[in-house]
Amino acid sequence: MNVRFSPKVSITCALLAAFMVGMSFWQWDRHLQKLALIETLNQTLRLEPVDLPSLLAQNPDPRTLTWRRVKLSGSFDFKHELLLRNRSYEKRAGVHVITPLKLDGTDTWVLVDRGFLPLGRESAESRSRYQRPERTEMFGLIKDTMPKKFLAPSDPPAGPGKPWVDQWLRVDVDNIAKQLPYPILPFYLETMKDPNDPLLASQIVKGSEAGRHDVLNVTGPSTVESFGMDSPDAPYPFPAYDTTPPPDIHIGYVYEWAFMALLTLLIGFVLQLRR
Repeated sequence: MNVRFSPKVSITCALLAAFMVGMSFWQWDRHLQKLALIETLNQTLRLEPVDLPSLLAQNPDPRTLTWRRVKLSGSFDFKHELLLRNRSYEKRAGVHVITPLKLDGTDTWVLVDRGFLPLGRESAESRSRYQRPERTEMFGLIKDTMPKKFLAPSDPPAGPGKPWVDQWLRVDVDNIAKQLPYPILPFYLETMKDPNDPLLASQIVKGSEAGRHDVLNVTGPSTVESFGMDSPDAPYPFPAYDTTPPPDIHIGYVYEWAFMALLTLLIGFVLQLRR
């Protein structure tokens, strides 16, 4: 047995292995980012909830407001409500309902994630029964606009002259603002059921409970199974946080990509063995 190196095979395997090593380092970076996120959450969530108009009056940098708990009151604009697709709650697939809200005593508007609706209740006609009350007093968690992830599909363009986009993959505040008749704040709020929950950070940094098959459904079936959420008179939408996987999940991907890189190099060597 001897080895006759083929330039084509060698270069191909080397490039594939280099890509996999790069993905391994990327997952390690994601792991470190999640650790930093948890630290930020633990620090920011120690701050007492503050009145949102008073907070805005201080002209803060919007980037410093993420994860702040705020209290506010205002009126919803259900006419311009929209949906956030591919979300889950207690092992059920569904959507989150995003509704613009005008703060009391101001001309300021902000997007509010009112919570979760199971698949089968996301049509405009079905969710109209849950568009109440118009005026609300609530606690909210400030969230930054969602960036587009690597290789993730894009939301359709929005704005004047374009069709109304009712369902979105992410809360892209800048893009959503283009189809609204008024300016909105550069962040959005998630409705908080209990603003003083001591386990709040652990509810935000965790894996999704919905099955991949269910989550990838766009419109869903006309009815939903009975999991305690099949009553049309349930207090929808349920307050729910948009969660993110924990740091440790990325460690597994680090080893997987590194192993595949090593395996690719080994396969490339074996392919070049000659008798």
